Amino acid sequence: MKNEILNAVNPASQQIFEHVESTPKSELPKMVEKAALAQKKWAALTYKERGVYLKKLKNLVIERAEEIAETISKGMGKPLVESYLFGVNLVAEDLEEYSEKAGIYLADEDVPTPEYLGENKKALVRYTPRGVVAVIAPWNFPFGLAMSPVITALAAGNSVVLKPTSAVPMIGKVIENLFNDTFYDFDGLAQVVHGKGSLGSDLATTKGIDFVAFTGSTQIGRQLQKQLAENLTPSLLELGGSDPLIVTDDANLTRAAKATVFGRFSNNGQICEAVKRVYVDAKVADTFIANVKKEVEALTSGEYTTPSNDVGPLANGRGVNTLRELLQDALDKGAELIAGGFPENDDTLFWPATVLINVDHSMRVMQEEVFGPILPIQIVKDDEEAIALANDSEYGLDAYVFSSNMERAHKIANQLQAGSVDINEVLVHYAVSGIPFGGVKNSGINRYHGKIGLQLFANYKGMVIDSGEKDTEALWFPYSEEKLQGAKQLLEQLK
Repeated sequence: MKNEILNAVNPASQQIFEHVESTPKSELPKMVEKAALAQKKWAALTYKERGVYLKKLKNLVIERAEEIAETISKGMGKPLVESYLFGVNLVAEDLEEYSEKAGIYLADEDVPTPEYLGENKKALVRYTPRGVVAVIAPWNFPFGLAMSPVITALAAGNSVVLKPTSAVPMIGKVIENLFNDTFYDFDGLAQVVHGKGSLGSDLATTKGIDFVAFTGSTQIGRQLQKQLAENLTPSLLELGGSDPLIVTDDANLTRAAKATVFGRFSNNGQICEAVKRVYVDAKVADTFIANVKKEVEALTSGEYTTPSNDVGPLANGRGVNTLRELLQDALDKGAELIAGGFPENDDTLFWPATVLINVDHSMRVMQEEVFGPILPIQIVKDDEEAIALANDSEYGLDAYVFSSNMERAHKIANQLQAGSVDINEVLVHYAVSGIPFGGVKNSGINRYHGKIGLQLFANYKGMVIDSGEKDTEALWFPYSEEKLQGAKQLLEQLK
């Protein structure tokens, strides 16, 4: 029986240009067993020794940057500059960060001990690898969002089995080659399984998987969490977002408009932390909206082979019908179209950058995750209304605030229900490897990136250590009236 074939399709031409053979489901248990054996050898290395391999991987990524970026852009349709900045460059940064700092982030942490336990005691938290980590990656950033959790897992001493997207199957082969050319001393340490989405669930629930890192939709994340609950498998779920941007009446409106357009339409709006809805103060709304319209009209659209094109096609047709429904729903309920609209024909994946005004929260575009180039702008009377509307969502991934008053901006940011907030910036927090990334509410569970993210890929082991010099301890048997009174005195000291 032949294995299923995954076709790589150029979304601009919608022509198949390559294909990859799927990994049989029956191979998963063997791969996980192999990963478990390699992990023991890998975990025995020091952080510095593991860092040598991570730096070797970084150098390979840089050396093969052109091939990687070309593979991403051809399979996604996105401009090459985005494939470099949001793919190759970010991965290289992550590898540099963790090759240097994993030992610092995961060093033993001393903890004070109560005086009544006596002398010669030391308490600490020690971080140890979880074991075999399954990484299930999304299609919108097929290289960066696959490699980031892989790098984190490896830096913490784990082995990895990666299920990359089937939508851009060639990137899985590129990653597989990187692994093979870096970790050949550790057979099975970093493996790739190729296949459709269901193979990711099969991998995550394979016996021997100790931790799962999933990036994708909230709907699929919920389903996966139910499956993982059967074996109490811990997980990182980085899910959807309906990310608000607030523009106050004292904001730099030129900057706010440029940032809004970049934050909404980069990667053609197919970003979980993209600007999804805007709330602008009524006092500056006309100017801001005019600025946004001007910026959108200046965008150039076309194939990735022209470096000056800002926006490419949608990466695939998976969400086209949903985009049509969302836009039609808004128009039916009174929204006004000031830029873009529906595509010229049903066959193209080139969707024009679209801007809506006169929107409200009865419309689906203000409530659901819009994974494509539609930008709704709602006018509000003050900061309080903006905050309330921004928080009126089941999601809480990212949020953005534009104001020239830092005290005011921080006050707003502190009230927003989001895993990350940028002030007078958009999207850049993910580029900072040292800060955690993830959401609240239905945007996910746990974080990766930074110290917190690295610690997530480790088990926390609490330890108390005594020198062992004394034969006994005051708290040990035998009990006596004297010890009872001593226990009561300790309680008195806590009053």
